[in-house]
Amino acid sequence: MGTKKKFNSRIWLLLLGGIAMLHLFGCTSNNKAADNDRITSVHLTYDKYSGDQFFLEAVVDINKDNTAKATITKRIGPMNYTGTKKEGKISMNEGQVEALLNILARYDLEAWNNLPSYGSTTSPTRSLYVSKGKDVSYYVAWNAKFPKTLPPEEDIMYMELFNYFNDMIANEPGWEEVVGENLEDPRDNPAYGERTVTWFGNEVSLVPGTGTWYEDGRYSDIDYGDKKWWIEEGFTGEWTLNKDHPTDDLNPVDDASLKVEEDGSLIFEFKGETYKGALSEGRRYMDDAGLWFDVDEWTKRYCEVHLVKPESYKEIHVTCYPNPVPSEQFAPIDVYLVRK
Repeated sequence: MGTKKKFNSRIWLLLLGGIAMLHLFGCTSNNKAADNDRITSVHLTYDKYSGDQFFLEAVVDINKDNTAKATITKRIGPMNYTGTKKEGKISMNEGQVEALLNILARYDLEAWNNLPSYGSTTSPTRSLYVSKGKDVSYYVAWNAKFPKTLPPEEDIMYMELFNYFNDMIANEPGWEEVVGENLEDPRDNPAYGERTVTWFGNEVSLVPGTGTWYEDGRYSDIDYGDKKWWIEEGFTGEWTLNKDHPTDDLNPVDDASLKVEEDGSLIFEFKGETYKGALSEGRRYMDDAGLWFDVDEWTKRYCEVHLVKPESYKEIHVTCYPNPVPSEQFAPIDVYLVRK
């Protein structure tokens, strides 16, 4: 009888131990799943290295209680002695972390992690790295090729993240010199909507998403539809050397002419040489017009046509300069012409 009780007790203890192990394994698995579903770190970089230069890097390590420590590097100005830079750590409370996570939740980081990339990019360069525990991470590359949206969705995300951290340091003592301005919201930029302007006496539409840097729309692509811009602007006919305009004494010009046909083809004569070519197909608002002419069977040369007076082709200034070495070098063209 006593042996039977001891045997039953052992079975009971084994069962309890098994249940405990299963519970422990289940908790460990749940904790791992929970960690992989919880953002544990965020790494943002934003580098504008042209124009008004600035740089921001933020590395955030998020604790299990949803507080965090942010390591911030911010620079205003170029990366030399004329710029101002500060690095430091800032503690983030639960509300600040929640606000950051809410920004990230608005974007499909998993899809952006798999975007193709360009071979290069222009200023600013931006990147984002987000970790969920040890097993899951998303990297939005600095040269990622994003889907086309108006305004660009990535510009909105990076604006929100940049301004979030910039506002954070603005509220911290000792960071005053590097705060600078927040980024403007791309959604407020009229360049992403429909715009019309008057150009050469005609009302024309500007292509949404172009000329985003200027409030007046300059350098935006003009939508002429099926019409040819040179017909609409009256850039056809013949021009000869404007003898009333002085030329460079070191590079005098005695003869020059330009003839533009209604199909956009052209003949350009300069210093005894005759070149055939065509006007550029595209046209931008408040910008110089462009033309190409053939130097030989393999070489084309690009020239800019500057208007001497606004919205008038009566007098034009044609310039053609080589790109920096190691590009092909040639004698520059710089001549003023007047309509015949």
